[in-house]
Amino acid sequence: MELSKIVPSRRKTIKFNWCNKEFLVMSEKYRSARNKMRPMDTCFWCGHKFDNGEMMALAQPEKGANKLLCQTCADLLRGNE
Repeated sequence: MELSKIVPSRRKTIKFNWCNKEFLVMSEKYRSARNKMRPMDTCFWCGHKFDNGEMMALAQPEKGANKLLCQTCADLLRGNE
Protein backbone atom coordinates (compact mmCIF):
# COMPACT_ATOMS: atom_id res chain seq x y z
CA MET A 1 0.00 0.00 0.00
CA GLU A 2 1.32 3.41 -0.85
CA LEU A 3 0.25 6.94 -1.68
CA SER A 4 2.15 8.92 -4.26
CA LYS A 5 1.85 12.49 -5.56
CA ILE A 6 4.00 14.92 -7.49
CA VAL A 7 5.18 17.97 -5.57
CA PRO A 8 6.96 20.84 -7.39
CA SER A 9 10.42 19.28 -7.43
CA ARG A 10 9.83 15.53 -7.01
CA ARG A 11 7.37 12.69 -6.41
CA LYS A 12 6.45 12.09 -2.76
CA THR A 13 5.66 8.47 -1.86
CA ILE A 14 4.79 7.01 1.53
CA LYS A 15 4.29 3.29 2.13
CA PHE A 16 1.62 2.19 4.60
CA ASN A 17 1.21 -1.10 6.48
CA TRP A 18 -2.57 -0.93 6.84
CA CYS A 19 -5.60 1.36 6.53
CA ASN A 20 -8.86 1.32 8.52
CA LYS A 21 -11.25 3.17 6.22
CA GLU A 22 -14.03 3.56 8.81
CA PHE A 23 -12.02 4.66 11.83
CA LEU A 24 -14.05 7.44 13.45
CA VAL A 25 -16.66 10.09 12.73
CA MET A 26 -15.46 13.68 13.17
CA SER A 27 -17.44 15.42 15.91
CA GLU A 28 -17.18 18.54 18.00
CA LYS A 29 -16.25 16.37 21.01
CA TYR A 30 -13.32 14.77 19.12
CA ARG A 31 -12.19 18.14 17.75
CA SER A 32 -12.12 19.78 21.22
CA ALA A 33 -10.29 16.80 22.77
CA ARG A 34 -7.61 16.75 20.04
CA ASN A 35 -7.14 20.53 20.08
CA LYS A 36 -5.93 20.27 23.68
CA MET A 37 -3.01 18.09 22.51
CA ARG A 38 -2.28 18.38 18.81
CA PRO A 39 -4.97 19.42 16.32
CA MET A 40 -5.92 16.58 13.99
CA ASP A 41 -8.77 17.94 11.88
CA THR A 42 -7.35 17.68 8.35
CA CYS A 43 -6.36 14.85 6.03
CA PHE A 44 -2.64 14.09 6.30
CA TRP A 45 -2.25 13.58 2.53
CA CYS A 46 -4.44 16.18 0.77
CA GLY A 47 -5.17 18.65 3.58
CA HIS A 48 -8.98 18.29 3.35
CA LYS A 49 -10.58 19.83 6.46
CA PHE A 50 -12.99 17.35 8.06
CA ASP A 51 -16.57 18.49 8.67
CA ASN A 52 -18.57 17.27 11.67
CA GLY A 53 -20.26 13.96 10.82
CA GLU A 54 -17.63 13.02 8.22
CA MET A 55 -15.98 9.58 8.46
CA MET A 56 -12.20 9.59 8.91
CA ALA A 57 -9.76 6.82 8.00
CA LEU A 58 -6.65 5.83 9.97
CA ALA A 59 -3.50 4.48 8.30
CA GLN A 60 -0.14 3.35 9.66
CA PRO A 61 2.90 4.39 7.63
CA GLU A 62 5.98 2.14 7.68
CA LYS A 63 7.79 4.89 9.61
CA GLY A 64 6.25 7.30 12.09
CA ALA A 65 2.92 7.73 13.80
CA ASN A 66 -0.54 6.80 12.47
CA LYS A 67 -2.13 9.31 10.08
CA LEU A 68 -5.72 10.47 9.52
CA LEU A 69 -6.94 10.32 5.94
CA CYS A 70 -10.11 11.46 4.20
CA GLN A 71 -12.24 8.84 2.44
CA THR A 72 -10.92 9.85 -1.00
CA CYS A 73 -7.28 9.34 0.03
CA ALA A 74 -8.17 6.09 1.83
CA ASP A 75 -9.77 4.83 -1.39
CA LEU A 76 -6.61 5.76 -3.34
CA LEU A 77 -4.46 3.98 -0.77
CA ARG A 78 -6.58 0.85 -0.68
CA GLY A 79 -6.72 0.82 -4.47
CA ASN A 80 -2.92 0.43 -4.51
CA GLU A 81 -2.94 -2.81 -2.49
